Amino acid sequence: MSWKKSEMLMDTIKHYSKFPATGVSLRQMVQFGERPSTGTLFRASQFLSEELPIRLAHRVQELGDLPDGLNEMPSIKRVQEWYAQSFEEITTLPRPSLSQEVKERLLKPAKQNTRGSKILSQTTHNPSIKRGQYKSQQEPSNGNGSGNGESKKAVTSRRYFAAADDGQDWPPELNDYNRRFADTLDKIKRRHDSVVTTIAQGILEYKRKRQRMQIDHNIQAFLDRFYMSRIGIRMLIGQHIALTDQKHNTDPNYVGIICTKTNVRDLAQEAIENARFVCEDHYGLFDAPKIQLVCNPELSFMYVPGHLSHMLFETLKNSLRAVVETHGQDKEEFPVTKVVVAEGKEDITIKISDEGGGIPRSAIPLVWTYMYTTVDQTPNLDPDFNKSDFKAPMAGFGYGLPISRLYARYFGGDLKLISMEGQQTMQSLTMATVATKAMRLKNVRQEPREVSERRQVGDAESMVNQISPESGTEAQGARWWRNVGMEEGL
Repeated sequence: MSWKKSEMLMDTIKHYSKFPATGVSLRQMVQFGERPSTGTLFRASQFLSEELPIRLAHRVQELGDLPDGLNEMPSIKRVQEWYAQSFEEITTLPRPSLSQEVKERLLKPAKQNTRGSKILSQTTHNPSIKRGQYKSQQEPSNGNGSGNGESKKAVTSRRYFAAADDGQDWPPELNDYNRRFADTLDKIKRRHDSVVTTIAQGILEYKRKRQRMQIDHNIQAFLDRFYMSRIGIRMLIGQHIALTDQKHNTDPNYVGIICTKTNVRDLAQEAIENARFVCEDHYGLFDAPKIQLVCNPELSFMYVPGHLSHMLFETLKNSLRAVVETHGQDKEEFPVTKVVVAEGKEDITIKISDEGGGIPRSAIPLVWTYMYTTVDQTPNLDPDFNKSDFKAPMAGFGYGLPISRLYARYFGGDLKLISMEGQQTMQSLTMATVATKAMRLKNVRQEPREVSERRQVGDAESMVNQISPESGTEAQGARWWRNVGMEEGL
């Protein structure tokens, strides 16, 4: 029996959409998730049971308010129903009945080695994002701050959950609710796996019906907001699922899906191998263009490996395609593409320089436009799947660079492109590290933490290695590039 939305549900969603989302930083996630107890995870579940419906409601409303008939496209309506159904499942999940004693224990600050409570750091403004560009926050309609149904004091006091652990045992109802909530999130996450592709299908339907060659700036802005929000939603969901499943594996460098010592060279080398393999497979080459990597093997920082893998893979794929098509598939030896990684006081920058002929100056703004591609024939989109977005194509969807830039900007970095037409293109990927270096130094002496086997179960789940239960290593024939797709979205 298919799910159908009711008028009462849509009224509830409209009410939730009037509340602003709560910002969460990478540093807060690591501070919170170091050693989560049953009580701490329950507080996390409570936070997400209030925060996720707000974010989902914003997306339902925005999808329903799209202009020029875009909201009437079948694929857009389909995605809207997915978000509405997920909203209903979270808000209707039964909560346990707790005694007053347990409630008081949950509200007490956690004890950390007798040094008092741990106060989570405050979130700071993302320097790569203009204020209000992606944040789903409604301005109050009057001077008392109650225009969105919530007082200004309530808005500022609702923050990312803090640890709750007094060293005593927690009632089994909490653990049962934590498991049910995590199972619900996992179900929601799987339902939304194909959202990016289905939205892309909706844009294609719109362009065909309206006979448009390109999308306008309003739709471009909507897609930026929508996909950035999706990264945030899946980040929260993936982190919570990983922390809930943490007892199944132990790795001192992981807090949920966040790696406190992400080795840049290892990820770059893996992305290079995968991009070259896809290039060889697509063009039928015996040997893809060489890629030279210059990187300190010891360079590491706190980041989400799935995000970095996705960005590197997409940018390298662009460079290899440009080199092959500029010099011809029959060329015996291609120019070498160079990847240089540099660490500064505030950033880590990855420069990818190729001799792929460059891009005309007039076309540079178009590379950031969704659905824009220089491929002659765009591959067919098929949203009817439930495992991953699709097998990684060499090119053709026009989503690689725009989505990669959102990933970079999500944690304060950026992705820029500099072109010398007729000669080369340079792609510069910058990741902010100001807020992470202190955490990196702090974690050097920490004891091993229990984390989830699903290390990258967040935003880039289509790139996650399939882990062998017996060995804990990547299973043969399950390399992540086979299912790399257009992935998402504070």
